[in-house]
Amino acid sequence: MTLTQIEESVWETLHADVQRPGSSFRYLNLCSVDHRQTPKARIVVLRKIDPRKRTLEFHTDTRSPKWRELTGNPSAAVLGYCAETRLQFRFEGHVTLFEPSSDYALTVWSSLPLHTRGTYAGGPPGDELPEPHAPIEAFQDQPEGQQGRDRFGIIVFSVTSLDWFKLSRESNIRAQFGYDDNGGLMSSSWVNP
Repeated sequence: MTLTQIEESVWETLHADVQRPGSSFRYLNLCSVDHRQTPKARIVVLRKIDPRKRTLEFHTDTRSPKWRELTGNPSAAVLGYCAETRLQFRFEGHVTLFEPSSDYALTVWSSLPLHTRGTYAGGPPGDELPEPHAPIEAFQDQPEGQQGRDRFGIIVFSVTSLDWFKLSRESNIRAQFGYDDNGGLMSSSWVNP
């Protein structure tokens, strides 16, 4: 494969995997830094990509630690790995956050199924529970399907660099790519694994 083919295949893979619930690159590791400069990592679900702008989109509860971390420092990294293909994608970049009251978050919220909306209706992420499946708090003052809307945020991750790595028994292969602020490819090179 050429560098051009590799770079194109990454975005094609992500575009395909965002539609397939069980695919490896649908579940990515989002890494941020907290206020003490301690790295934090967690699995997030890839909800949308824009191959032209080189952006990845994730949804989150705005009460979560990652929202606070990314508000304080928008620099982030995203890591994905597929055991079947033995491919690793490592992205660096920065995020743009869309608050619950933003037009974009409201538009996306309106398209979510009710069961997905329900994930934002519980207590704050990370809070202690008396038992594993404690009941979701009541929202008697909000209409059905709107519970949690004021906690729904969108993270749009703009990729500035991609490190592509293929594990192989014969010989590992690695390539790196750099992007400008609009997602345009600025550089590509083979690097030592």
